[in-house]
Amino acid sequence: MDIADMADKFIEDQVLTSVRRIREHGVKQGVSAPLNQRRCSHCDTPIPRARVKAVPGCSLCVPCATRQEREQAGIFTATEPQRINAELDDYLLSIC
Repeated sequence: MDIADMADKFIEDQVLTSVRRIREHGVKQGVSAPLNQRRCSHCDTPIPRARVKAVPGCSLCVPCATRQEREQAGIFTATEPQRINAELDDYLLSIC
């Protein structure tokens, strides 16, 4: 097993651990609505049945959850030019 295989195994283990924790958290919260009636708490679109089944207790659709996770991690997308510019301005001011 080379370093790339070990890295792949590590990432796979981390993903599986995260999925297990999310499922446990969802089970503790209980599922309040049937799988086909869950809606995103942010944009009010229906949450796909597969997501609700995979992540019990989820309250966000995939795009909203992705956006929230990226914001929490400080990762910006191309649709956030003002935010990117503000970060860049702050950085440039700090090195001047």
